Amino acid sequence: MNLTQGAVSRQVQLLEEYYGCPLFVRLPRGLGLTPEGQELLGPVQEALASLAEASARVRRLTESLTVQFPPTMAVRWFLPRLPALQAYMPGLEIRVAIHWTAAPDFSKSDADVIVAHGKGGWPHVVEVPLMREKLVPLCSPQVAAGLREPRDLARCTLLHASAQRHEWLTWLRGAGLDGTGGAPEQMFETVDMCLQSAERGLGVAVADASMFPELLADGRLVKPFEIEVDSGHAYFLTYPPQRSEHRGIRRLEQWLLSALAAESRG
Repeated sequence: MNLTQGAVSRQVQLLEEYYGCPLFVRLPRGLGLTPEGQELLGPVQEALASLAEASARVRRLTESLTVQFPPTMAVRWFLPRLPALQAYMPGLEIRVAIHWTAAPDFSKSDADVIVAHGKGGWPHVVEVPLMREKLVPLCSPQVAAGLREPRDLARCTLLHASAQRHEWLTWLRGAGLDGTGGAPEQMFETVDMCLQSAERGLGVAVADASMFPELLADGRLVKPFEIEVDSGHAYFLTYPPQRSEHRGIRRLEQWLLSALAAESRG
C-alpha cells in the first residue's frame, strides 16, 4: 500500500473513532479483529470484490472499440487501412462489425460507433462528416475501349446494386442524360457483386471509386468517363452524445479525418 506503519495506525484510529468502538486487537504478531470488526469484514470484502469486477468491466470497455461499417466500406476501404489504425492506437482492440442500416440505431447495436451512409440529420447521435459519395462508371478495359461518350452506355449492360436503380439514374442525370436509353440491365444484391461482374466484362457498374482503389490501381477496372456525380449521400461517423468524451472514439475520429484528408491531397 506504500504506507508507513504510523500511517496505517492513524487510519485504524480514524476508523475506530468513526464507529465508536475498537475494531482491531493488538496481537504479538500483528492485528486481529474484534467482534465488531468481524461484523464489518464480510460486507467490506463483498464491496471490494464488486468494485474490482466493475473496474475490470470498465477497463475492458475502454481497451476495446467496436466500429460498425456498411459492408462495402468495411471490406474495400477500412480493412486495408486497419493496420495503420492499430499502429496509431496501440493497446486498443479494434473490433469491426458489418451491417447495412438506413439510420444509425445504437439501441439495436453493440457498436461503440457506427459509420453510416445517407444524408445525415439523424436524431440523438453526434454526426461527423467523413466523405461525400461521388459516383462514376467503372468497367473492364475491354468494355471501356468501346465507350467514347456517355450515350454509348446504351449498348452496354448496366449493373445495379439495387432494384431502385437510383445510383445509375443519379449519374445519368448528372451526365446530362434522361435515362438508361434502353440499355440492358442486370440486378445484384451488393455493390461488390456489381464490381466483380464489371471486372469480368459483363457490363458497366457505377460506384464511388474511392472505395475500390486497388482495382483501379492494377487496371482491373477503369473509368470510361471522368464525370463524377455527387449522389447526395455521404459517410458519417456517428455515436451517442454521452460517449463524446470517450478517448478511443475521439482518437478514432482524429485518425479517420486525418487519413481522409491525406488521401484527398493525393
